[in-house]
Amino acid sequence: MNQVIATRSDITAKAWPFYGLLISLFVLLVGLFFAALCLGSVPLSIQAVWQALLSSTPQNSESNILWQLRLPRSLLAIVVGVHFALAGLILQAVIRNPLADPSILGVNGGASLAIVLCLLVVDYVQLQVFNLSNSRFNFVWLPAIALLGGTLATALVLKLSWRQQLQPNQLALNGVAIGAVLNALVMWAILAWGGNRTETSLIWLAGSLYGRDFSQLLLLLPWTFIGVFGCFLLLKHLSILQLDSDAAHTLGLNVKRWRLTSLFIAVALAASATAVTGPLGFVGLIVPHFAKVLLNRLGLGVSLPHLMVVCMLAGATLTLAADIASRTLISPLEIPTGTLTTLMGIPILLLLIRRQS
Repeated sequence: MNQVIATRSDITAKAWPFYGLLISLFVLLVGLFFAALCLGSVPLSIQAVWQALLSSTPQNSESNILWQLRLPRSLLAIVVGVHFALAGLILQAVIRNPLADPSILGVNGGASLAIVLCLLVVDYVQLQVFNLSNSRFNFVWLPAIALLGGTLATALVLKLSWRQQLQPNQLALNGVAIGAVLNALVMWAILAWGGNRTETSLIWLAGSLYGRDFSQLLLLLPWTFIGVFGCFLLLKHLSILQLDSDAAHTLGLNVKRWRLTSLFIAVALAASATAVTGPLGFVGLIVPHFAKVLLNRLGLGVSLPHLMVVCMLAGATLTLAADIASRTLISPLEIPTGTLTTLMGIPILLLLIRRQS
């Protein structure tokens, strides 16, 4: 009886630091959310923001700025951060490689190429074949198109790295090489056939939340619910997939089936986010490692359920912070959010490669 009580007290003692971490990240996220609503080329006071949030309809220019620009953009930054963070976590768990990331494995490049080619082909057909000056493409299909491109690119990177047993250095080198080729093809397609979409495409390729509204948020939310729900359903299988393949087979897991399922969910999360905001590089690399450091510092270990929840909050916080910095550092001009996340991720990537070599 005393042993049972002691075990329960130990579990409770370990739970409190975890709950404290979640509360801290949530408070930080809420603080950044209100900062994102206040800061910009037109500063808004917290009172004006609060009044605009409580009003059902926009009543002045401040309300219009909040409801049409900053609120959907901030919410979209949070959702996109969750997408990329979970995608990176799943890829690192399934491949058992700390360098696994949507941008490194070619997901972003493949999704970008598929979307750009689709839009350019649709524009060409509508203009040359049907003589339609205005595009009538249904953008609801963009995440699915991005998913196809991201899946094919990831499959190619994994195929090239398979003989080397998916070793970290080889995986990173193949991924960077394939990503460079895909990005070059994207730029060539835009410059050669871009037409009136050239400027918009270039801004999107840099990874930007500029001009996003509630339509893009509503387009992404169904993919968010499916992806997050799928991640939690996969928790048990992902925990086993982190083991050696022989050990996973011994535990009765169909390794090939669940590995492919997990990879598909990761690619779907990353590709759907890329379709809406463009590629935000290295978010999926930074956040899981940051979450592991936090959990280890608190002595909680890196159990997958804890890691997944922390990654969701940390991913949303990082992306929102990067978006705030992108539109305030050189205001009224903007730096693409993807540029900032890439600048943060490259040193971490080099450090991880050095540790693995």
